[in-house]
Amino acid sequence: MARVNLARYGAMIGLLWAAHDLADHVVQTDHQAADKATSWRAMAGHVGGYTAVQCGAIAALSAAARTRLSWPHAVAAVAFSAVSHAFLDRRWPVKRALELTGSPGFARPQTPSVFVDATVDGAAIYSPSGKAPAIGVTRAGPVPLHGPYLADQALHHAALAICAALLAVEAPTERTAL
Repeated sequence: MARVNLARYGAMIGLLWAAHDLADHVVQTDHQAADKATSWRAMAGHVGGYTAVQCGAIAALSAAARTRLSWPHAVAAVAFSAVSHAFLDRRWPVKRALELTGSPGFARPQTPSVFVDATVDGAAIYSPSGKAPAIGVTRAGPVPLHGPYLADQALHHAALAICAALLAVEAPTERTAL
């Protein structure tokens, strides 16, 4: 019977969460972010980059910790992550989930709490009043801080918890902890 290493689970959930944020918020292009819900080509590019970041992170942690992965479980984890990520990023599944759980109002974008105003030199203003500077904000317009975005992230993170459990299964010959 397969054995789950709890130390490895903790390491993997942290790693997958970081890889998710990096792939979703840094590696993903503006085109992919804007069009992935309606274009399979944009979705394929996004999920390809997402999966590459995840695989690289998993391989790096495994090598650094000198631990062997159960390859069937690793393949299943990465495949589940890619498929669930693509499914959720079509956007309608998140909206439908919110409707089914009695939160149809939460499924609609809410009035933003902050507003971003990009300036000529590339710096940005990011605050309710438009007075406080922010680092790394490059687009002008309202920034949704709640609503479907948070539900989307929660569902992605739940999928990552399943992936981490698969990755925490010890290889058959392994007897050492992470």
